[in-house]
Amino acid sequence: MKVKMILPALAESESPFWRPIKYSLFPPLGLATLAAYLSPDDEIDLQDQHVEKLKLDDEPDLVIIQVYITNAYRSYTLADHYRKKGAYVCLGGLHVTSLPDEALPHADSIFIGPGEDTFPRFLKDFRQKIPQKIYKSSLRTLEQIPKIRRDLIKREKYLVPNSIVVTRGCPHHCDFCYKDAFFDGGKSF
Repeated sequence: MKVKMILPALAESESPFWRPIKYSLFPPLGLATLAAYLSPDDEIDLQDQHVEKLKLDDEPDLVIIQVYITNAYRSYTLADHYRKKGAYVCLGGLHVTSLPDEALPHADSIFIGPGEDTFPRFLKDFRQKIPQKIYKSSLRTLEQIPKIRRDLIKREKYLVPNSIVVTRGCPHHCDFCYKDAFFDGGKSF
């Protein structure tokens, strides 16, 4: 199966003045973690628009897009593009978790909350040709997540290619942040 995983970017990240400073710090570890659930026989293309131009002339079977508030419209445009081409499109991330009704028209399946418990269920359903429209996570832990597929990360494009995830959540409650919608209880790790 051909799988494309995309982290869309803000338009400003395409500027040569901003990209080297802000947008090329860390690779998309969330998508690289989900990729670990895929079969070794799957052909996976992980693209981060912050550091590379997206290739849109391909024909993947499955497209997974990570959506933030800052890239939501671009994510929906990409999702619509691939659905028109016949690909099965999944959307997940902070923005989808916060506004699932907004994301639903652009996806075949959406993921609410972290994907470590829902993505394997989705893959099983997808391979059996019975995927659900909505997958909702009940898990809030990093225990027993698979080894990140670092082989999919284009290391030379990042300032900190060996970054790691050590926790989820945050003890702070900033007005501009919507992690409270993603992590039940909000002010915690």
